Amino acid sequence: MKKYFLFVFFTSLIFFSGALGTAAAVQKDLRFAITGAVASDPSFKNYRELTTYVANKVGRRAVFISGLTYGQVDRLFVDGQVDVGFLCNCHYVRRKEMSKFEPIVAPVIEGYGKPKFRVYVIVRKDSEIKSLNDLRGKSVDFADPLSTTSVYAAYMLRKRHETIKSFFGKAIYSGSHDMTVQLVASGMVDAGFIDGQIWDYQQEVHPQYSSKTRVIYKSGEFTVPPVVVSGTMDRTLKGQLTSVFLDMHREAKGREILRKLRIEKFVQIKDQDYQDVRRLYSTVKGNF
Repeated sequence: MKKYFLFVFFTSLIFFSGALGTAAAVQKDLRFAITGAVASDPSFKNYRELTTYVANKVGRRAVFISGLTYGQVDRLFVDGQVDVGFLCNCHYVRRKEMSKFEPIVAPVIEGYGKPKFRVYVIVRKDSEIKSLNDLRGKSVDFADPLSTTSVYAAYMLRKRHETIKSFFGKAIYSGSHDMTVQLVASGMVDAGFIDGQIWDYQQEVHPQYSSKTRVIYKSGEFTVPPVVVSGTMDRTLKGQLTSVFLDMHREAKGREILRKLRIEKFVQIKDQDYQDVRRLYSTVKGNF
């Protein structure tokens, strides 16, 4: 009986230890999510390299989830299935309370010198469209309904007492800024509202489609899309991640990864830094 008890005890101990080991392995994963509208297709492998670098620095294993819609990212955060996200700025502003994510840092894109970006309006290179006025009745792509590009278009048209539905002949949401460029380049839509830094990235790194388009309009500057963490993340881990991002440009490996993404460095960011986008959205909320 004693031998049987010892056997059961040690067997249970081994099983319990194995379960703890499995749980520990799961806990060591750091899950990153990035929407198709935020990153350019050519840059996905570089974002994967970035996430691996960051996770290794805090002793975790990176799990990289890419090509998601804004809504899918929201659900992952709400369900506690993702830890870190690369978001559109307007997506952040509109879903902050529901999805419970917090901004920690934002990139400074090469050539900007500060964490800002512009919305571009692009057309096919041989298009007769010269200005925004020429877009009346035309077909336009905005990537995603939650994108700043959609909100900015609605904001501009509001000044004309128009809406996206009343002004454009057809408005579509292709799911990514990459697809916006491709649709415009192929002539499947007349124009596209796009995150300017992504068009610039394509022009420099992979201009297969962007070279067939041209920019007819650039907006004023807005605070660049943030890197966010789950609102339930441990404060210590949040601080460690923030430090890793902020220090990347000080290390050779980190600088190399940033260079591939045309990022000079990451800087700390707070919720109030997105007041510019919040004001933009509040102006047109419910009208597009």
